[in-house]
Amino acid sequence: IVDGALYDLLKPHPQGAKVRLLTEKDPEFQTLFRHTLAHVLAQAVKEFFREKGYDPESVRLGVGPVIEKGFYYDIEAPEPLSDEDLPAIEAKMREILKRDLPLRRFVLSREEALARYRGKDPYKTELILEIPEGEEISFYQQGEFVDLCAGPHLKSTKDVGKAFKIMSLAGAYWRGDEHNKMLTRIYATAFGKKEELEAYLTMLEEAKK
Repeated sequence: IVDGALYDLLKPHPQGAKVRLLTEKDPEFQTLFRHTLAHVLAQAVKEFFREKGYDPESVRLGVGPVIEKGFYYDIEAPEPLSDEDLPAIEAKMREILKRDLPLRRFVLSREEALARYRGKDPYKTELILEIPEGEEISFYQQGEFVDLCAGPHLKSTKDVGKAFKIMSLAGAYWRGDEHNKMLTRIYATAFGKKEELEAYLTMLEEAKK
C-alpha cells in the first residue's frame, strides 16, 4: 500500500511515500492474485486457440477486472467457446502457473501503445484513447503474453496459487452497451487457500438445493 493506494512491487513508488507491505493474510492481497489470475486466464485462452490452429492475435481481449470472490475476462474468440472447453482452459492456466513466469511492467507513449493494437484489437485501442493525456500507459508481460493494464499484480505466475476454478460463460456487450459487439465473459473464482475455495463451492451447491 503506497499512500493509501494498492501498488505492486513492479511499479515505482513516489519518493518519500508512506508504504505498508502486504502479506498473504491481508485482504488486499486477494486483489493481487485474482488480478494476476485474470491475466493467466487470458493467456490460457490465447494458447488454447493457438493449439486449435488459430493465430493467438485473433483472440481479442476486452477487460478482466477483479470482482467479489474472483474475476472475469471479456474476450472475443475466433470461434464460440462452450462449457466443454472450460476444463481445458483451466488446465492450461495451471500449466502457465507452473512455468513460474516473472511479470514485467513497462510504460509506452500513447503513439507506441496505439501502434500495438490499432487495426488489430479495437477494444484495447478504445481503452488507450480514453486514457487522459499525460497519464502513464502501462503494460504487464508474462512470457509471451502482454496486456494493457494499470496493475497491480504479483511478481510471478508461481505466486498466484492453485485455489481457483473457472465457473461459467456468459455473453456481455462491450462496455455494457447493447449497440456494441457481444463478447464472451469467462467467470472464475479464486481464494488464498484450497479450503476456502472448497467451502465456497460447497456453499454454492447447497444453495442450489
